[in-house]
Parts: sequence; C-alpha cells; structure tokens
Amino acid sequence: MQNRRTPGIISILVLVVSCLFLSGCVESEYVIDPESLKTWEIFNSKNGLGSDSVWTMTEDIEGNIWIGTVNNGVSKFDGKTWTNYNEDNGLINNWVRSIAQDGYGDMWFGTDEGLCILSGNKWTYYAPEFGSVDAILRDYYDNMWVSSYNYPVLEYKNNEWHSFYDDTCYLCNIVPVIFEDNERNIWIGSLGDLKKITKNTTISYTKGDGVSLQQISSIHQDIWGNIWIAVGYWPLVIKYNNEKFEKVSVLSLGLSSSGVNTITSDNKGNVWFGTSGDGAIKYNGSIMEPYTLKNGLPGKSIIMKILKDKHGYLWFGSLNGGVAKYNPWLD
Repeated sequence: MQNRRTPGIISILVLVVSCLFLSGCVESEYVIDPESLKTWEIFNSKNGLGSDSVWTMTEDIEGNIWIGTVNNGVSKFDGKTWTNYNEDNGLINNWVRSIAQDGYGDMWFGTDEGLCILSGNKWTYYAPEFGSVDAILRDYYDNMWVSSYNYPVLEYKNNEWHSFYDDTCYLCNIVPVIFEDNERNIWIGSLGDLKKITKNTTISYTKGDGVSLQQISSIHQDIWGNIWIAVGYWPLVIKYNNEKFEKVSVLSLGLSSSGVNTITSDNKGNVWFGTSGDGAIKYNGSIMEPYTLKNGLPGKSIIMKILKDKHGYLWFGSLNGGVAKYNPWLD
C-alpha cells in the first residue's frame, strides 16, 4: 500500500520549517547576510582605510584584502576589521607600490624605499639597495619576481636572487609590471618594450610588431585567453590573441585623453579598464560602458587598481577617493 501523508501534516511541516528559518532558530552557511546585498560600498579614511590615496591592492589566500596607499602604508581588511601598517609600526616607507603573498603565507610589500616582508609579526627588509619596488609577482612554482629601480627584474628561486638586465635598452630596465599567464609564461612590461619569458627563451615585442608597446602600466589575461596591455598615458589598450596585437581605443566613449592604469575581468567575461580621470570602463567585447561617480565610484575616480576577489566582487582603488567595492551580480 502506498504511504501517503495527509495535507494537514504537510501544512504543519511547512509552517514549522518556515518559522524556524524566519526566526533565525536554524543556523546555515547559506543564509544571506542582508548587509552584503549592496551594489556599491565605499571604504575610506573615515571608516578604517589608512588613506584615501590608493596605489595597489591584492587578496591573500585567506581572503583578506590588502590595500597599498601612497602616504600611509598598507591596510588589511578581513571583511569586518581594518589593520593598518605604516612607518610607525614596522613598514619601511609609507608609499606601498606593490603587494604579493609568497608560498609560505608571508606578505611582500614593495615600497618607495625598498622591499619589506611581513612574516607573522616579524619584519624583514631589503633596503636601500633595491630602491623603489614597482612590481612583485608570485609565480605558479612559488618563485618570487621583483622589479625595482636599482635591480630591473629579480627572480627569487631556491633561496637565491637571479637578475635580468637588458644591456641594449635602458628604458627596458624600468619595469612597472610583471605578469604570469595561464601557460606559465612571464611577461615583463617596461617603459621600452614588452618581453615574454617562456622557459629559457625571451621574446621582446616593440614598435616593430605593429603597435606601440612602451610605457606599459598593466597586463591582464581574460577568461578567453587574450592578453590585454595598458600602455601608459594613451587612451587605448592593446589586445593580443597569441597571433597579433590589436589596438582598442576608449575615446569612442567621449572620454578625455586619460590613459589606462589597470585591467581586470569579471566572472561574466567583461574586461574592466581603470583610467586616469574618467573612472572605469566595462567592455563586453563589442560595447564599452563607462562607470563614474554617478555609478558609485568615489571622487574624480583616478583608478589605479581594479581587483577581482575570490567571490567575484570588484574592488576599485582610487588615487583620490579610497576604495569602492562593487557587486556585479546586483547591477
């Protein structure tokens, strides 16, 4: 005989479950915090950030967001609480240009006066011989790459430093960007060229490859495998599809001639550009959409860094307005 529940019992069960859920009697990791349902959140010096002048950002393995500022060190945000590090409590210099985490969980900070490493509560310094440290990268094999004013590109591998220097091009030794693609190639973006290091081979791309690959400020790979390159003060980016370089202009939006400082992608496949005065631009492959103060970005929105965290939120670091956290799922 088929076992059937009566309608009365079903109604009672539904009522009990609904009551428990609404009253908060049942704890669940899947319950959504209403406070998290915000399209934009602004963080600045008024609510915990060390400074409103942001230069760089990264996310560590635990999901903490580290924000490097121009004039007050670095700020760590765990989702609720801010912890600030500056010259008063161990940092060697208050201008933090680059941040990365190594394979041991230690945090590396590139400052205007050298490299600092924070391991627990202990600081290690590499200064002043490094000079200003513009880029730090941890590669797939846990080797650390550093570019600085006095040592153009250094690789820290097997507890030893290995130097890369271009004897033929002085500007090629001023390196703002080090990037690793999905195929484990290392890309070096300098003021003179673009280099790709693949195993023991180095390829240099210059003007002769059809585009101006100078004064590179950012390199990013989208979810389709394309490499995007920001070229300093020019209002354009360069797309490389492993066969050719293609110019992509942002002037069609009616924006000023400000350059692109940073590039990233969201989980929907859109590519985002952070500009030097016109906020951010979202590009879906055919249409570019500007994001400015009216959308939720702070100040005049000189965007120095865009970071996508592990949850898919986008963080916009502004040189003149702190940080804006954006939830693309709600827009």
